[in-house]
Amino acid sequence: MPNDPGLAGDSCIFMEAIPGDGGNQNPNDVWWLSPDITLTGPVSGLENADAGQTNTIKIRYRRKAAGSGCVFPGDESINVEAWVANPSLVMAPQHQGSAARVGFIGSPLPPEGGNRVQQIDWTPPSAPHPTPLFDNPQKPGPKCLVARCYPDSLTPSPNKFFVPGDQHVAQHNLCILVASSDKAQLEVNTFNPANLAVLPPVKVRAVLDLTPSTFVKKMVLTRVQALPGFQQIRTSGLPQGFTFDLTGLQVSQIVDTSHSSGPAAPPHPNPGYEAKVALSENLTKIKFRANLKGAQPGEVCIFHLTQTLKDVAQGGLTLAVLKT
Repeated sequence: MPNDPGLAGDSCIFMEAIPGDGGNQNPNDVWWLSPDITLTGPVSGLENADAGQTNTIKIRYRRKAAGSGCVFPGDESINVEAWVANPSLVMAPQHQGSAARVGFIGSPLPPEGGNRVQQIDWTPPSAPHPTPLFDNPQKPGPKCLVARCYPDSLTPSPNKFFVPGDQHVAQHNLCILVASSDKAQLEVNTFNPANLAVLPPVKVRAVLDLTPSTFVKKMVLTRVQALPGFQQIRTSGLPQGFTFDLTGLQVSQIVDTSHSSGPAAPPHPNPGYEAKVALSENLTKIKFRANLKGAQPGEVCIFHLTQTLKDVAQGGLTLAVLKT
């Protein structure tokens, strides 16, 4: 995966996408669930922002150990950036309505082999955004997070985040929904980030994770265990299926294995839905919809939503839905 050319002068500072990865982001894993970024709303709790109040963002950044052979420019300070967005598959720094930088601060250099945590206090505005044509990334509610940490003599790209790939950047996209009926829906923002004269179609895919990894299970459980009525994470098929509402978009090559009556398509053992979609460079809203009729009250269904181009990861988000 590509790295940010503006940060090529350093290979020592990093964040982890998955615990223990040492900054080596695996584009085929859940790289968008970085444990090194957290947001806590004083009322709504983890993953959510509360308007007009101080919300806490914590970012952990790390330095490779002595003897690792990494290259460092010799700076005495690390720049730490925090970005927020509404639920999204793809985000970019200067894409209108996509993401907003809510924190930029110099932070101490960690010792070799060590790490530090920088706290950023962010207060979302209480008043609605004055430009209704675009969602305000700073509005309250569920948030997607991006962090960048790098030596202060370097300058990152103003156009791209370079996730997955660049070890200076990490992303945390986890949304929690409570569904009081059999219907669950999440609206997500996305666009085609390919810098080409003719934009090729991208693949959007949703997978119901019936065999979550230890990391995914722990991440979700820390968010849902305290919710009233929670019993367990669902580990068997969802009979009624799920889909993306792609109304108004040019769609092709739909593969739907989201129903219990249809076999999952190798190499994906879990139920899924995918489609090729012609997206423009403009921000587009698409809806993910799931029928929870087959789930029991108290069960949490974990869905991973991804966007790829020619099997290269562009964005991802995990949705955990508690049926009450």
